[in-house]
Amino acid sequence: MFTGPLRLYLHGAFFISTEQNATVDLYGLGYRCLHEPASRRLDGEIYCALHNISDSNPLINDQQLHARENGELLVEHCPGDGLAWIEVPPFTAELKYAESLLPEGLFTFYRDARSVCATALQARALANEPPPLVSSVVQLRTG
Repeated sequence: MFTGPLRLYLHGAFFISTEQNATVDLYGLGYRCLHEPASRRLDGEIYCALHNISDSNPLINDQQLHARENGELLVEHCPGDGLAWIEVPPFTAELKYAESLLPEGLFTFYRDARSVCATALQARALANEPPPLVSSVVQLRTG
């Protein structure tokens, strides 16, 4: 049962609680999936929002900027594990990765990755669903 302060925003026909920033982030990222072209940068933002982590890439040189644009993140999944470079799945470009974001029991007729990704993220936000159990993450290098 919700016991904290409740602030609601109307978006379309849905009320969104801002109790958790991740919920609002996921809903907003879903909107962006529909209105922006597929990109590895957006895939990285989706991954970070789903797992409630941030990209620690300092973006201080061209190589680091290029890494961000190619879906490579410098993250620490668990405190104390240290930072590691990962490549996030192409959620916005490949249907099988977008479908992996759908909450259990939710199906869609969409056959394009961006629409499925948007549906999945907004459904997770509205239902306050946890992230998918298994992420298809490829370890690039450890740092």
